[in-house]
Amino acid sequence: MESLATSTITIDPALAHSVHGVAAHSSGHAPAACLNCGTLVADRFCGHCGQDAHHTHRLTLRFLLLHDLPHSIWHVDKGIGYTFRQMITRPGATLHEYMAGRRAQHFRPISYLLLICAVCMLLLSAVGMNPMAASQQADMPRLVQLTMERYMQLYTKYPTLIYVVLLPGNALLATWLLRPARFNFAEMLLGQAFISGTTTVISTVVMLPMMLLTPYFPVLQQFLVLGMLPFMVYTAWVYRQLLEPTRMPVEDKWVRSIGTVVLQTLLLFASIMVVYVVIIFSLVRQDPTLLKELQPKKVPNSAARHAPAPQPTR
Repeated sequence: MESLATSTITIDPALAHSVHGVAAHSSGHAPAACLNCGTLVADRFCGHCGQDAHHTHRLTLRFLLLHDLPHSIWHVDKGIGYTFRQMITRPGATLHEYMAGRRAQHFRPISYLLLICAVCMLLLSAVGMNPMAASQQADMPRLVQLTMERYMQLYTKYPTLIYVVLLPGNALLATWLLRPARFNFAEMLLGQAFISGTTTVISTVVMLPMMLLTPYFPVLQQFLVLGMLPFMVYTAWVYRQLLEPTRMPVEDKWVRSIGTVVLQTLLLFASIMVVYVVIIFSLVRQDPTLLKELQPKKVPNSAARHAPAPQPTR
């Protein structure tokens, strides 16, 4: 009996496909052997390895074009679309449900952030992410130009670097200021991944048209900073919803929510300034002459002596 319990089941692929076909069309849903591990499967998914027994038939070009490829691109196991829709319509309740254990329908938070960040960065890179016009860059000192170029190259090459730096800090601030919501640091860290992924989409939707129109309407460049506004408004709204189950006064909920967003925005600008300082320090070490261009130019004494004296006005 022990040998029978520990023995593995070997399945002929052709026979297994036919068994699955019979089981799928039978009204009684007779159990069939899983093609991955050999366990008898009475339902759609194998209880041992989790494989979907519904799509184990032989691969065909029709299946790849009409199901597998669209499913991989648009649905991504239906999780990312569902998660994004929930984070747009009811973010606070969604985060509470996810932390409480309702996670099967959702995309994993870190994967959600990384995938969205990669797609949005690809779109922004395609239209050009230079926030300054060419005429304005020509009037800038060379050190400032190189610093901006190096920062954009770094941001384009490592788009998730800013999140790696900010997520722990944002989670720490949110855990402290939103402690009535009773999220620990790990839960708030995953919540920040959901929030950052969603705000990345919102900011891209706002920034992309402005970046496309800026070359034709340079005045729009002054309003690019407004791309931060949807991020701040949405994040404050999410935090307000996180505090909804608490018994705090409504005013206190908004104060905590807005205060958390303000501190997180300051952390964002502080981290950007640190990156700029590091880049400037690196550029100056490579070429110390870059600092000389920042110094005001002095008029030679000889030129001052030979300069014509101002004529008195009558």
